[in-house]
Amino acid sequence: MTASTSTPPDAPPGAMHRIHADGADLQVRVDGTDGPWVVLAHALGANHTLWDVTARHLAARYRVLRYDLRGHGASDAPLGPYTMTRLADDVIAIMDALEIPQAHFCGISVGGMIGQTLGLRHAERLLSLTLVATVNHTPLDAHPMWHNRIGQAEAHGMSGLADATLERWLTAPFRSAHPDEVARIRAMLLATPVRGYVGVSQAIMAFDLAGALSRIHCPTLVMAGEEDQGAPVSMAEAIAGAIPGAKLEILPQAAHLATVEQPERFHAAFDAFLGNAACGGQCDVP
Repeated sequence: MTASTSTPPDAPPGAMHRIHADGADLQVRVDGTDGPWVVLAHALGANHTLWDVTARHLAARYRVLRYDLRGHGASDAPLGPYTMTRLADDVIAIMDALEIPQAHFCGISVGGMIGQTLGLRHAERLLSLTLVATVNHTPLDAHPMWHNRIGQAEAHGMSGLADATLERWLTAPFRSAHPDEVARIRAMLLATPVRGYVGVSQAIMAFDLAGALSRIHCPTLVMAGEEDQGAPVSMAEAIAGAIPGAKLEILPQAAHLATVEQPERFHAAFDAFLGNAACGGQCDVP
């Protein structure tokens, strides 16, 4: 695996890095100067700024690493299809380049799929795992929906997907009450390269770890929005039930982007979990 950075590991807080990982330069931001590392992975069609509020919340006590997935934000968008293994290995390439031996990992949506893959493929690099609004596999009956989304993106660009995505991601009351935040997230969607959206969508379509999660032995927290239709509470219950010792937290009055709709509740649960996991929960290698 090739990993290199154009910015030294001791760069000041808020520093941006360009890190090379297997054919793509990835955009990385680090906030905070002390404490354990926390890696935050965003959803399909977003970028690292989806985690702005959480990064500010954590940066006084942790070193927070956020990055744009390959094909997203300011990261390169090489030709796909991508794989979940490649997306997980990107995280390790970033950690290697910044000389991070271990980290807490938190991912939302596809970020949670990356987290599950890391828990199986790179267990020794994880202090803990937090899986938010995610699934353990993509069923075959969902493939036509994904083919349709990919086709829309390729034919019409990201603008044709924005309204339907925002309706899935955020509850109607939140969208009505927070137009500025809705506009910010819409701008992320519109700025996502079609090639990157399609590549990661193909990785999602091929994703299936439902039968393997019992091999994850990190301290694990699973969270779901109470009103999330795409990654419902029943799925979060299944994931938490499969991972030994996993904790489950349901965030009320929230859809897919539960971290955006309920930041205080999310942070309270995340803080408590990280505080306990930091006591020494290195993953066992499966």
